[in-house]
Amino acid sequence: MNLRIANWAYPEDGGTRDLRLDFMRGFVIPLLIVGHFDYFSLFMYIGWERMGVVSTAEIFVTLAGVVVGMVYGKKIKKDGFDACLTALLSRAAQLYKVNVFIILTVGVLRYVPFIDMTAVTTFHDPYRNINYPLYPSINDGIFRLLSSALMLRCGPHQFQIIGLYVVLFALVTPLAFWMLQKKQLKMLLGISWVLYLINFGVPESQVATAEIRWTGAQFEYAFPLIAWQLIYIHGIVAGYYKKELMEFFNGSIGKQLIYAAFLISFCFFIFTLNHPIKEFVEWSKLSFVPPATFEHLYFNYFQKYKLGPGRLFNMVALFISIYVLLTLYWKPINRALGWFLIPLGQASLYIFFIHIFLLLLVSNTPFPGYHDFWINTGIHFVILTLIWLMVKTQFLFRWIPR
Repeated sequence: MNLRIANWAYPEDGGTRDLRLDFMRGFVIPLLIVGHFDYFSLFMYIGWERMGVVSTAEIFVTLAGVVVGMVYGKKIKKDGFDACLTALLSRAAQLYKVNVFIILTVGVLRYVPFIDMTAVTTFHDPYRNINYPLYPSINDGIFRLLSSALMLRCGPHQFQIIGLYVVLFALVTPLAFWMLQKKQLKMLLGISWVLYLINFGVPESQVATAEIRWTGAQFEYAFPLIAWQLIYIHGIVAGYYKKELMEFFNGSIGKQLIYAAFLISFCFFIFTLNHPIKEFVEWSKLSFVPPATFEHLYFNYFQKYKLGPGRLFNMVALFISIYVLLTLYWKPINRALGWFLIPLGQASLYIFFIHIFLLLLVSNTPFPGYHDFWINTGIHFVILTLIWLMVKTQFLFRWIPR
């Protein structure tokens, strides 16, 4: 059995590129994309927190941190902090330009009378049944749009996580690497946790709305920097010390923690199946946690925007579990799904860019209006297939960054 597992295992070569992380990101991106095409379908039975009380965003941001820690960590060790800082600021500038381009393009398209822009210019809160405008009024003029775009204070909610990345790359990552180079790991993690706990404990003047929004940018309503820096910084640390972490988890204590991670992930999987969300059919839900109890626990310990402690605990356990499974059974898993998921994972920014325009295209057809489960599933399947084909054929790769 051990030999067979060894033959299935991921071939460690010591390189910077880790296909397991590309695979994980490639698994997350389709679920994130179909979540933005807000039509209930078969994919939601995986994507809507059914593997645990974890959304695609937490995994996505953590993966970004791990990859940054590996890639730029290698660069800082080889070329020094100045070279690393230059590369980080260059990436931040690229993300900023892409973000502003998307914001302005959508803002200008609002002036075309026959295009329905609702899907990308408003946000619908299903719990309060309120629609929030994400752009200044057309009557405010083009200069108000331009100033809001430059400050990232408007834009499609489906793209706002890129705004978070702009600030993480420009401000948080350089500071993190400077402290890692100075061997101030404990101080870095300590500051990160203090900021997180301040945000978690501060009273909110408006319920379920981040109280501390340092940048004033729109993304901070969904991804307040003071909270989401926590998983990103820990991802950087994990990537920077990847070799040491792998050695730790190969030891006796590390292996016990892996078993614990699997058990915890399973418990959260059972727990989340008790979510009383009305869209899911009854046979797909459990009911040993009463709806009122579930909602109380969810609201107090699993809130997404402020990264509740239960959600953090679940995310860490699930991340470890998936990574270990990919390590032990890489070859059969990669053979089955890697051909589809890895290309998606390696072109995440490109996919985020094009999916805004695909969303506009689909929302201006009659199909979403049918509200049919299988039509919606077909829409999601076609969109994912089209995106994969665009990536494989490198469609517009020359102009759209990846």
